[in-house]
Amino acid sequence: MQEEGTPVHNYVYSSEMVEFVKAANECCHFLEQLKGTEGKAFIAESLKHFAQLYALFLLTGESEPVFDSPPEPTVTEQEWSAVFNKIAGILGPLNDILRIAAEDEFDRSEVVTHTISEDMADVYQELRDFTVIYSRGLEELMNDAAWELKVRFAEHWGMKLLRAMSALHMHFVAEVDPSQEE
Repeated sequence: MQEEGTPVHNYVYSSEMVEFVKAANECCHFLEQLKGTEGKAFIAESLKHFAQLYALFLLTGESEPVFDSPPEPTVTEQEWSAVFNKIAGILGPLNDILRIAAEDEFDRSEVVTHTISEDMADVYQELRDFTVIYSRGLEELMNDAAWELKVRFAEHWGMKLLRAMSALHMHFVAEVDPSQEE
């Protein structure tokens, strides 16, 4: 374990990182406990969590990995599917969105159908993997989990978070209630 005052210790226990970890835990808990959540309330609460996460994540600073390999993922396929299905159930027909196909996707059409629930479940998986490792209290692993989260943010989950927020924003300003949609 690193001595207090070392760069790893200072990074993983910085006020910015602690605030982000708290927000990530709250978001994960929210997404895990969706039973009985109403559509409009879900949309508003999701936007609050995701906006806070994005803003706090930008403040967490930079680090370098300590170990050669990334930490092992902790979220199972069943856990991911449970979050995905809960969100899809709440959003109903409002879950589907159209987006521009990425260059590396198999679908060669310009626009593809996508779901908000997939993006949100993917963000959940990244955050839960990070918070589980962070909660173990081993500073080098905490550091590497944060570093890996930064890498994956740039690769995919940051865009998924923004894409989900954008779609939810459209529903929010239109004042649609997924529980009333057919």
